[in-house]
Amino acid sequence: MKAHRIIERTYVDGKVVYVVQQKHYLFRWWWVDAWLNSSSGVSCNDSFSTLEEAKRNLCYFDGSKPTERVIYP
Repeated sequence: MKAHRIIERTYVDGKVVYVVQQKHYLFRWWWVDAWLNSSSGVSCNDSFSTLEEAKRNLCYFDGSKPTERVIYP
């Protein structure tokens, strides 16, 4: 079962955004905008103006871990 998805949200003024959603951290059957699961309590950017941009940023919400490399010394 996937724990993330992208939805298209159309506002009443016609504005369309693509929002990354995740399963709620406690209620796993409930889909919520990703910022609600933010552990820091600070809003994160989970809305994007194009589907391609949302797909490019999905790696920040799917549990992928960054790679780190020591460059000095």
